[in-house]
Amino acid sequence: MSAAQGGHFDRLVLRLSRALLLLCVCFSLLTSACSSGSNLRAYRDPGGAFAFAYPNGMVAVNLGPGKGPAVLLRDLVYETENVSLMVAPFDKGETIADLGGPDAVGQLVAEKIIAPEGSGRSAKLLAAETFERQGQPYYLFEYQTDMGSQLRHEVVTVTVRHHRLYTLTASTQESRWPQVQAAFRNVGRSLNVS
Repeated sequence: MSAAQGGHFDRLVLRLSRALLLLCVCFSLLTSACSSGSNLRAYRDPGGAFAFAYPNGMVAVNLGPGKGPAVLLRDLVYETENVSLMVAPFDKGETIADLGGPDAVGQLVAEKIIAPEGSGRSAKLLAAETFERQGQPYYLFEYQTDMGSQLRHEVVTVTVRHHRLYTLTASTQESRWPQVQAAFRNVGRSLNVS
């Protein structure tokens, strides 16, 4: 190999090394961005009453006025995967804590919202925790729900503001839970009611 060919070969190896390093850096940044929850988008109520995050691959479903939840988002690929927000009148106190602690309210949510009597469903409360936003308590629950024909996993956040009960639910099939659990827990912790 001549000196000119050797110099050309060395420059080619250097360029390939730089390209490989750049590719590794880009892959590393992409992987960390996806795992840190940056794959979530923000939903804000046009009236300013609430906001929450939801996975990027979901789109809004319009059920019509007065039908179903205030907001329903469904995954484009996994159609049974969804995030919904329900708003209902609440006259049992000023905050969710007036209804009881996280474990007691988690059981109540399971019995009255997730798997009410006669629904053919059963819900097992797996975890219950509390967090605060602007001095207001929020309860975060995790459930495994048996719907008869399928097993589902749900993250539910509840809070009370201005005599309204806000219930944010992120729901998926149990088989998908390992892939979405971090994102769904971030969705649950994102609810912010003004």
